[in-house]
Amino acid sequence: MGTEIRLAQAGMAMTEGEVMAWYKQVGDAVERGDLLAEVEAAKTTIEVEAPCSGILAEIAAEAGAVVPVRGLLAVIAEPAAKLAPNAAPDPRATSAKPAPGERRQVEPAARRLAAQLGLDLNTVAGSGPGGRIVVADVQAQAGQETESAGPPEYVASPLSGMRRTIAERMHHSLQSTAQLTMTTQADVTELARLRSSADGVSHTDLLVRACALALAQHPGLNAVMTGTEIRRYRCVHIGIAVAVPDGLLVPVLPNADALTLTQIAQATKDLIARATAGRCSPDELDGGTFTITSLGGYGIDTFTPILNSPQVAILGVGRIAEHPSRRDGQLDWRQVMTLSLTVDHRAVDGVPAALFLQDLAGRLADPAGLFAT
Repeated sequence: MGTEIRLAQAGMAMTEGEVMAWYKQVGDAVERGDLLAEVEAAKTTIEVEAPCSGILAEIAAEAGAVVPVRGLLAVIAEPAAKLAPNAAPDPRATSAKPAPGERRQVEPAARRLAAQLGLDLNTVAGSGPGGRIVVADVQAQAGQETESAGPPEYVASPLSGMRRTIAERMHHSLQSTAQLTMTTQADVTELARLRSSADGVSHTDLLVRACALALAQHPGLNAVMTGTEIRRYRCVHIGIAVAVPDGLLVPVLPNADALTLTQIAQATKDLIARATAGRCSPDELDGGTFTITSLGGYGIDTFTPILNSPQVAILGVGRIAEHPSRRDGQLDWRQVMTLSLTVDHRAVDGVPAALFLQDLAGRLADPAGLFAT
């Protein structure tokens, strides 16, 4: 008999996980707390540690396997136990194995990038605190190996981990909803002026605040649709799309309608930092009632955001650009932001969606209420 290691549920949203890599092989001695494997679940990385000391007697789920919550990952036997004949070291288990007795610190995003590039982490020198391997280290090593071997004809990346999850969710969203997108422009000249004097407040913070206030007046868009049931929420839980090295995460700011602008700025800064570092829990990526996604920082004016199912609405934010406007008979240059709202037409009709977008644009154009405590 041995100690079974099963996939623990790391949040209510988690139902399964994909094994990304094993860092020990069958037959290796392990100590309690050793890093055995990494599992990606709900677009976050979970480190699987040894619950006891012994010998890794069996790997039940190899790298690439999708395991349900409570599914068997591995078995640790007593140190004196003999391995079963069928539990020989498995050469198919991927391993970036550290030196004996050494546990290398690797940033989760760097580990995922190395796996995508087929790069052995043992060849990478870490430049982070305490020798921690970061994304830049993996990129540098990959560049050196490519230069010495000559450029390959192409680089193949399997659709796995976060990319697989994103692909499945986006496909499901388009297949299972009736998506309608409408676009308007908001004059944010005054907003930009006030923001420049507000320390630590970003345009994202102001958009979260404006959406939270507008959604309180338009609850039909602060909703999710499950089966044939529409659930309109009293509280506003806003998801903020964050680009990460190999995909997209949407951490959720709960009860955004009850927060001041200062509180929103503090909370979003923390959420975005932890999402970028891959440190959000599955629960922090679940429970949203509305999502904001922005491509304005990349010079994009307008795009069609895809619903973050089961939510019934998502706001796409474009860049701020100067546009000429006639005011009081004079030509004036104004700063304008493009807003694209996608709704699930099964739950939200065009007019209510247009009224919400009109309300939102008005709050951004006359932003004094956003700064009020």
